[in-house]
Amino acid sequence: MIKRTSIYIWVLLFLSGCAEWDLGLDAKNDGPPPPPPPLETAYPFSDIPVPFDFTRDNSKSFIYESGSGAVKVGRFIYSGWESLDNVITFYQNEMLNKGWNLVNSIKHENFILNYEKEGWVSTITLHSNIGRTYVEIQAGPK
Repeated sequence: MIKRTSIYIWVLLFLSGCAEWDLGLDAKNDGPPPPPPPLETAYPFSDIPVPFDFTRDNSKSFIYESGSGAVKVGRFIYSGWESLDNVITFYQNEMLNKGWNLVNSIKHENFILNYEKEGWVSTITLHSNIGRTYVEIQAGPK
């Protein structure tokens, strides 16, 4: 019995120690890691970010832009599998990084963030349903 327990302990120690061995099979470290992919934006609003891997529902989205480009108005619907809390945090950080100022936020059935920036306003409405998060972005002149 002691012999079998001793063998078991040695095998266990050997197998757990193997996980620590560096056999040189890892990828070469050629320098710093690559930069993160650039943020997607709600085209043509290049200063309104969209979370990574969210897809736009073009059947519910629209863009109006005057011929001169002086007037732009848009409503964009996106959805993705990120948690609602993570997407709220994403917008609270990234909109500030893009120069938008938070006017107010409202939490009821949906979460609403209102922003303004040099003659522009944007409203971001977020909600979640069965694990999927939905984002509605409205943007236009002030």
